[in-house]
Amino acid sequence: MTMTRRAIASATLLFATCATASAFGRGGGGGGGGGGGGARGGYEAGGARGGYEAGGARGGYEAGGARGGYEAGGARGGYNAAAAGGVHEGTHTTAGGTTVQHEHAGGVAVGPYGGVHAGGESATRVTGPGGRSVTDASGGRVAVGPGGGVRAGGFEGTAARGYYGGAAVGARGVAAGHYTGYVSGASLATRGYAVRSGFHYNCFTSGWWGGRVGAWYPGRWAVPSVWAIPAWGALSSFCGYAAAPANYDYGSTVVIQNDNVYIGGESAGTADQYASQAIALADTGRQAATPDTDEWQPLGVFGMVQGDEKIANNIFQLAINKAGVIRGNYYDAVSDSNQPVYGSVNKTTQRAAWSIGEKKDIVFEAGIGNLTQEQCTLLVHYGKTRTEQMTLVRLEEPKK
Repeated sequence: MTMTRRAIASATLLFATCATASAFGRGGGGGGGGGGGGARGGYEAGGARGGYEAGGARGGYEAGGARGGYEAGGARGGYNAAAAGGVHEGTHTTAGGTTVQHEHAGGVAVGPYGGVHAGGESATRVTGPGGRSVTDASGGRVAVGPGGGVRAGGFEGTAARGYYGGAAVGARGVAAGHYTGYVSGASLATRGYAVRSGFHYNCFTSGWWGGRVGAWYPGRWAVPSVWAIPAWGALSSFCGYAAAPANYDYGSTVVIQNDNVYIGGESAGTADQYASQAIALADTGRQAATPDTDEWQPLGVFGMVQGDEKIANNIFQLAINKAGVIRGNYYDAVSDSNQPVYGSVNKTTQRAAWSIGEKKDIVFEAGIGNLTQEQCTLLVHYGKTRTEQMTLVRLEEPKK
């Protein structure tokens, strides 16, 4: 790999000091609904995950912390002090000829009284089949004192976590930014297996629909089971799509770097523009008329997870009609609440986008062909200024 950590480390590190518990989740705090805000929103925004994107706590873990110490060697001093460091590199070439190179470097030190200092650096280069390439670098530091105080900083690292809110602190100091990250097929399959194995909610059954106010249900099904796995040939024929499915593998065939989007290594505009397209596509489906005579093809039931989560509490039931309009239900298993889904598919690009309830500016997107798979990557756009990558896992119907 031609990138070096010296090139990354030469960037100036910006440090931000946080004093509020709500910012870094030192015990919950405030509203920040649905998985964001409070402890989790703050933890991932200002601490571990924020550090990962800026090269901090999680960067240290994967690129030179716990894992680095385990695989690359570590040292432990007197009074239970410890230090670890290491490097992790990887290169992936897609079937279309796009090459993604990634490198992590970092370290973690634990003091005798429980204080932690973590640092990491990261770089990614995406090279298209025609030779065009884009390189992105990030780095940062996270320090946690034994009393719980947190200090974080970095360059090019941001992002609040939480599906519908949460605080974010990074190099830019704002709750904004667009992100994709490469996930290998093997890792995606392993994640899918774990999520399916942990699925235990009795939803989208006849009894579930019977007691749900406002749940969407069509007049006609093309296939009798909402859990059915659609074959691409049948789906493309039903909707009139091209014979070959377009592959939206975020972090591989579709990459966001430096707030620009690259599809197959070729520029596809800015990340803000790309998010705007998804919002417009979802809104087109929201506005579409859906007569009771429409026939609907089930796409299945999916659990949405973030990072290494193994339990899917955010669940989508999706269906499509012949005009490419998406309908369905979103089920929040934690609050036991449901909201309708509205969206559509661009027939030319095969890009699907949908939103839920009245949250028109929070839009989920995937390739319609990818929705016929067992699991796939997913983008979530929070308005036009923030995009996160998650995983959508096809779930199996609960046993009667």
